[in-house]
Amino acid sequence: MRDRLRTLIFHASGPPRWPRVVLDTLGGGRRLPVWLFPAGWWQNRYVRSLVSSGYAHLSYVVDWLEAFREATELDTEFCNVNNVLAYGRFLRRIAEYPLIIILHSAAGDDLAMVRRGAPWFQSRRGKLVVFFGNEYNLMPDKIGFAQRVAADYIASQLPLPAARWLYSPSARSTIVPAPAALNLSVYRPTGGARPIDLGFRGDLYSFAIGDQERTEALRYFEERATALGLVNDIKYTRYPRDQWSHFLNRCRGIVGAEAGTYYLERDDRTQRAVIEYQRQHPTASFAEVHARFFRNILTPISGKAISSRHFEPIGTQTCQILLEGSYNGILQADKHYLSLRKDLANVDDVVRRFKDEEQRRTIVEQAYEHVITEHTYHHRVATLLTAVGVTA
Repeated sequence: MRDRLRTLIFHASGPPRWPRVVLDTLGGGRRLPVWLFPAGWWQNRYVRSLVSSGYAHLSYVVDWLEAFREATELDTEFCNVNNVLAYGRFLRRIAEYPLIIILHSAAGDDLAMVRRGAPWFQSRRGKLVVFFGNEYNLMPDKIGFAQRVAADYIASQLPLPAARWLYSPSARSTIVPAPAALNLSVYRPTGGARPIDLGFRGDLYSFAIGDQERTEALRYFEERATALGLVNDIKYTRYPRDQWSHFLNRCRGIVGAEAGTYYLERDDRTQRAVIEYQRQHPTASFAEVHARFFRNILTPISGKAISSRHFEPIGTQTCQILLEGSYNGILQADKHYLSLRKDLANVDDVVRRFKDEEQRRTIVEQAYEHVITEHTYHHRVATLLTAVGVTA
């Protein structure tokens, strides 16, 4: 049996806000007990930094980290970049590692900490793989970082043509598809009662994304569920992954759509302009925003993609009603999910098929068998390691 490849993985416990950085550095990542703070304080972002992981509500961030921990091909060490002392020690030893990986948590919402390590990343001897999260904002920072450190590989959640277009300025980097997947250890059927027909937990997309298709579908079912003969539980909040898995197991179905934007940009220009316009005009409608900023964009590059939110219901054997899309070519319409037209013209037919228990069960079983065979995080890590030249 060959030796496992020595690998260094950088991740983050959350965005690098000062309370988290101080606690992670002095306490090695240990969180303070919740009971120290009055319940009303928990909504404060600084208090949350002290009592919980900053990515507790982003399952895929933790799922990828755990998948690499379980990769038997690798002899892996992990560094939380918010632990400043540990980060410095690992950076000084970076030349020792044949493979270095920066995960979404360290290169998604805020690149401040990884940018500080750029001189050491430049001096590495091994291959560098960067996973960029949220590939629709902070793109100048992300592309600039990849260029500065000459990343060998960029692992992208986007469909490959879109990713290649987006990261083309980083010409030395090879783009590796790395979409989300299923974590079978968290998202699995529990066999209990499912009193909810259609459920949803999650944030509504901002106008800066450029479309409100998912919002319109959710509002439709929220307002018309009773008339359609459905029990719904639709709320616009995020759950930690164990609570989210429990909720999915109480639902027969979930409403959703592809993640991301139809309007990828390398400079964030339109997104910043929309945010500023909404700041100055807080009552502006989406129709007004779309007409002003998106309608006249010529030949936009779509960054619509599959996300972890599409695999998690499959793991709990919850049927999905999804807006039509490509889903990275992984899920097939009306085989792995019930496909709802974006204008909702076929909603009555979709609801009829959803209510048919046999049809719903067939969709659920086909999706489950497809995903556990080819699209778990174990599969994703194995595919990535093959792409970067690590074989079992």
